[in-house]
Order: sequence, then structure tokens, then C-alpha cells
Amino acid sequence: MHVIVKYFSALRDITGKMREEVTVADGATLSQLLEWFFKSYPNAEAFREELLVLVNGRTVDGSYKLQEGDEVALMPPVSGGGGVVQEPVDLNREVQDIIKKTAPRGGGGVVIFVGYVKGKVGDANVKVLEYEAYEPYATSKIREIEEWARGQEGVLDVRIYHTAGSLRPGDTTLYVFVSAVNREVAFRAARETLERVKHEVPIFKLERRDDGEYWVVGDGRRIPRSPRP
Repeated sequence: MHVIVKYFSALRDITGKMREEVTVADGATLSQLLEWFFKSYPNAEAFREELLVLVNGRTVDGSYKLQEGDEVALMPPVSGGGGVVQEPVDLNREVQDIIKKTAPRGGGGVVIFVGYVKGKVGDANVKVLEYEAYEPYATSKIREIEEWARGQEGVLDVRIYHTAGSLRPGDTTLYVFVSAVNREVAFRAARETLERVKHEVPIFKLERRDDGEYWVVGDGRRIPRSPRP
């Protein structure tokens, strides 16, 4: 039986591959496949406790029995976050639309977070930041977080957009809009929404700097990119 294993971010450097076809025994479980992975690529052990694993775009537990043709995505901690877009968002249009739709329901303000590419990290100058999204799961997860946030008491509307592709310092990366019945609710919901996006949406960053290239994983941890095979 054959399954496809896809690698993202720093795992591509460790394996030297974007994907590979793996032969497994009939009835093999996801846990058994992961043990094969860590045995085959011991340098990946650093990610064992925080590895994100999806099978056919879904989260399953280790007892899941693999099926012929399954796609297993292995990812380090995510660094991304309605949906993934390729172009800048029109802030005025979004805000006006939110106001129009929430004012009659008691809305009185919109909290906006706009993230953009840093031009400097420490003493290094950033040239390009590459954002890669695992689709369609990334957009699906963003919409799930939007629905969760809209379900919080007092929240009237939430919109999340995350840019993908090659970005330069000053380019916008992430937008979070939250409208609520008062500012306390709006600011709290925006903060919680942003944290969920950064930790749950499979979007990966490669920082190209004047001192080298670095994968950005988890809460800003930087891993030097290995030489390409």
C-alpha cells in the first residue's frame, strides 16, 4: 500500500524533499508512519512534540489506519491566517462594509490589526519574506477561527485575511477586523483571534536576509536554512 507524505518549511531541508511516496503495510497506522519518519530522518526529532500532522487535510489521531493514496502532510509549528489572499486588502472598503452591517445590530467600533514585513531583525536586513500556505486547509482553518470568534459574546463580525507569496519589507501580511458591542470585547476578541491564527493556520515563513535564509517557526524561532540538496 502506498501513501504520499508531503513536507513543509524546515522539514523540507531535513528530508531534502517536498514529497515522497512511502510503502506501508496493510492496516498500518499513522503512528507507525510517524515512527518510520523519525527513524528515517533523526534530525526531525526536534519537532516531535510540536509536529502538525494532517491526513487528507484533516486532523486525525495516531490510531488512524492509513488507506491507499492517503496524503499525509507533516509540518513544523506554523507561523501564520476571510482566507488566504494574493493581493493587499482594501481597508476602507472592508471597514465601511463592516460598519454598514453591524451598526444596526449595536456595533460602535472596529478594531483592526494589520501585520507587515519587518525590514530588520536584530542586526540583519530582511530582503524578502516568503509565505507558503497549505491549501485548502489554511483557508478552511481561517474560516473556522472566524466562526469561533463571531460566536463570542458581544462580537458582531470578524474577518481574517492572510497574504501568501513573496513579500518585501513594508508589504502587508495579515489583517484582522473585529466589530463588537464595545471596545473591551472588540480588543479582547481581536487579540485572541490573532493568537489562534498565528498558532493554528498552516502558513510558513522563509526569511531571506543579508546574513542568510531562515525558517521562522512557532513564536518567532528561527532555524537556518540548510544548503539545498
